[in-house]
Amino acid sequence: MSNLATLENEYIEEETRKTFSELLIKREKEEIILNLKEFNKKHKCIKSRLIIYTIKILLGNTNGIEKIHIEDIIELCQNNIGNKYLTPNKNLKIMVNKGKMYFFVTKKT
Repeated sequence: MSNLATLENEYIEEETRKTFSELLIKREKEEIILNLKEFNKKHKCIKSRLIIYTIKILLGNTNGIEKIHIEDIIELCQNNIGNKYLTPNKNLKIMVNKGKMYFFVTKKT
């Protein structure tokens, strides 16, 4: 069973990387922008993994990011009305605006 779980996790990680590349609009050292419309079409599992993956790229880790933060970010993206944002921790700001999902580093770790 552990081999199966490992294979499944590797598959999901590969799908996450592939989906990230497809949704990527802009990538800089302290900012990543993803296509919000396409993000919202994805399965919740991939959405969660994409958020975690993007945060790891920006900050190098996901310290301070919990399940509730991931769920709040997904909800923020689904309710894309105007210029809305979340700050799941002191180092990160996530904003949705005009069909884009912005991840910003607010403070270096």
